[in-house]
Amino acid sequence: MMDDALDRSAMERESTGAAPTSGSFTGAQKSDMEAATALALAEAADEITEYEGRSLGKDFLALTVIFLIVVTYHAQNPILTYTTQFGRSWRNATFQQVLGITLIATVLALIWPVLRGKSADEKAGAQGGRVLQWAATGILLAYVVFAGASTILRWNPVSAALGVDPALMFEQVEDDTLPEVVAQLETAVLITTVFEYVAIVSVIVIWQPWTRLGLYRKAARRQLSAIVVGVIVLVLWETIIAVLQVQEFLLPRPSVIAQTFIDLYPRLVGMAWITFQNAVWGFVIGSGLGILTGIVSARFLSFSRALLPIAIAINAIPIIALAPIFNNWFGMMNPVSKIALCAVLTYFPAMISTVRGLTSVEPLALELMRSYAASQIEIFRKVRLPNALPYIFSALKVGTTLATIGAIVSEYFGGSTAGLGSNIRSFAGLFQYAEAWAAIVMACLFGILFYLVVSAVERSLLHWHVSFREK
Repeated sequence: MMDDALDRSAMERESTGAAPTSGSFTGAQKSDMEAATALALAEAADEITEYEGRSLGKDFLALTVIFLIVVTYHAQNPILTYTTQFGRSWRNATFQQVLGITLIATVLALIWPVLRGKSADEKAGAQGGRVLQWAATGILLAYVVFAGASTILRWNPVSAALGVDPALMFEQVEDDTLPEVVAQLETAVLITTVFEYVAIVSVIVIWQPWTRLGLYRKAARRQLSAIVVGVIVLVLWETIIAVLQVQEFLLPRPSVIAQTFIDLYPRLVGMAWITFQNAVWGFVIGSGLGILTGIVSARFLSFSRALLPIAIAINAIPIIALAPIFNNWFGMMNPVSKIALCAVLTYFPAMISTVRGLTSVEPLALELMRSYAASQIEIFRKVRLPNALPYIFSALKVGTTLATIGAIVSEYFGGSTAGLGSNIRSFAGLFQYAEAWAAIVMACLFGILFYLVVSAVERSLLHWHVSFREK
């Protein structure tokens, strides 16, 4: 009888019209609530697993891992880094460390279903396939340890085992280098080449693209119209220039731009890395401050009403007007001027979207939480924040484009000659329009990469959202 009785204080609380507390529920009611919650979570987990099998996220992740394996392979030996065109693109030490960290993160994301026992072979109960996937996971982790030590810690295990001086692994091989040292470096290249191929095969074993052919056909049908339009535009571009005999220095043909891009690829990657760093730092600072300000504004509406008109007005100022001013404030050669401009451009979309997301909550959802005596922190964590995340990520994806544009435009108005913006200006000033177009293509590729990274984070955090369900 005592178990079925309501707590007296809880009854008094309800009699005053206040929201009930957990003490208002009987043991049976609490048990039913817990069972319903567990069932809902289990169904959600099944939907997430099914969604992951229908999306291309795993394929994008696997291709990214393969690309990073190839890059880190070229970055860990001076023969590959300084004598191959592809390797020269990754000579920057900081860039190598970022790539090593990215490889670790992407590999962990790829092998996570195997570690959880959620891979296709695990669910099918295929013993041989399970063993093969675990073996591939072990090989891939071994390569990650090797690549991480080489790029992040600047210590190459293979060269150390061969007795090569660690300092030589990060210096260009000169003509006067001792023949025995060159032979040791070539042996290290041979060993790591085998390791690279085995690691790539391991990724393919974990990826299992042959089980996803139907998904690829469906994705190809969805993107067919865009591919056809793109091919038609390029063919018309090439044909019109050839027929009308347009001068190359005015508008180069796509084939010329592509060849120039290949020839300048190592330089373009170095330029893009300088610009990309400014864009990323400005994006992180501006978006972070914008989200924090949006949270405060949503909590204190008077502050929000005072700040939003100012934010909208400042956000309407053209970027071309701000770039020279920021260069004058912080110094034309100082990267802070570029970072500050990117931060301003990304701050206001993040702040406005955060306020909108936190305040656009269904009243019934708030009433339901209050009926369970939820605190303001619980309401924020379980209702307001999940509701705001789609708005925030929409602003972040827009912010990637704004940050990239801001970094390039700020360099265009002055700054280091190593960035994309200043080089586009220099190429155009010297009538080297093929080179200018190649730099623009590289900026486009880095901007797309930036956008895809944020989109991948959004998909991983919002896989439960209706916008990511298969239609």
